[in-house]
Amino acid sequence: MAAIEENEAKISVKVIVDKVYKRVVYAEADYTFVDILFSFMTLPIGTIVRILGKVDDKKFEGLGSLNNLYQSLKDFPDCYLSSAECKPILLNPMSLSYHHCRKLKLKIDDTQPLSYFGCTQDRCVFVSDIATIIISDNLCVEPYTSESGIRLLTDCGITDTSYLEERKLDMCSNEVLYFLKLALTVDNPFTYLVFSKMHPNQEIFSSCEESSFDQCDVLKKEVSATSTMLLKVFLQKSSGKLLFAETKEDFVEFLFGILSIPLGTVVGTLLNGASSISCMDNVFKSISNMSVGRYLMSQDIKDMLLKPHIGQPYSSKNQVFPLKCTPTLCEHVKDPRPGGNFLKQSGMFMVTDDLTITPSTSHSTIDVLRKLNVPLDDIERCEVSIGLEECLKLLKASLRSCSTLTDSLKHQLKK
Repeated sequence: MAAIEENEAKISVKVIVDKVYKRVVYAEADYTFVDILFSFMTLPIGTIVRILGKVDDKKFEGLGSLNNLYQSLKDFPDCYLSSAECKPILLNPMSLSYHHCRKLKLKIDDTQPLSYFGCTQDRCVFVSDIATIIISDNLCVEPYTSESGIRLLTDCGITDTSYLEERKLDMCSNEVLYFLKLALTVDNPFTYLVFSKMHPNQEIFSSCEESSFDQCDVLKKEVSATSTMLLKVFLQKSSGKLLFAETKEDFVEFLFGILSIPLGTVVGTLLNGASSISCMDNVFKSISNMSVGRYLMSQDIKDMLLKPHIGQPYSSKNQVFPLKCTPTLCEHVKDPRPGGNFLKQSGMFMVTDDLTITPSTSHSTIDVLRKLNVPLDDIERCEVSIGLEECLKLLKASLRSCSTLTDSLKHQLKK
């Protein structure tokens, strides 16, 4: 991480360190850090991918296959898009919380809106400015009390306070971005932040094991009514790995639409608090449990964090998830989507296992098979139908896996 310049805005976080086992037991912070931590919930997936591209440390990547999805959109040929305005809209999504987050002490979202509704209050963010908050290493957040501090110590098996040391972390915007990347990748971001430089060989990455989740009641009602999309998938017979899918524009437009969904909506509304990114699940649950008035500024603020609205000015007709888009742009802006779609209704596309998308051509097929080193006689073709249930599994897999199609469709392929 780069050093903090003298005049650069920064925030401070106090961390309680276990000197013996080289770990952070918990952090103690005021509203300036907690506001930023909670603001992660309001960021669209595409915005997170873009801003994390500024982080120099390439040892790990957050958000699984979604980096490839965003890059595919950047490289996507304009001739397949309905108009020249479609790509900038998809690449620069906004949530309706954007104007609140402009009041944060450190600003990590540099999205430049065409227009936005301003916020006239000096301070109109999320957490009470007189609250002291305690944050565990896996980002469980709660108001500080002596009881909560002691509980975290004993939960870590610490009975001797001589093991402990207090340290101060000064963080600027770059450090906060780095922390966000850690929170999307490891289960103990504070420990990694404090000790990674001292112990570079220490492996503390979280595993990407599949975990189950129960669909929200709203989604359960939607499953049977959702239309389906058809994919032709190509498998390696010897391994069962899904190599790539060939599809029409409807599935591709659905995938690009994922980039507009705020993280809090993904974690809470769609994946019911079991997204497989444990730190973000914990932040979401912490907000859910935090009382309004004493700690959170208002019920509207709490709702904004738990169910941030998609601020995309237009929603795709191929948006499978039952989400509403609320325009942030001025009224009377001409709809850039002839026929209501971002993509033209023509052509076929190749979607690889890690969500790299290209137009389907003879060259692209041969190129993928050559890179994967798969013999032609080891390939099997089949068709699968994709509805809401499959799209939810795909969304969850894409957050952590680079084998998204295989991980999300393997059960259907075994039928």
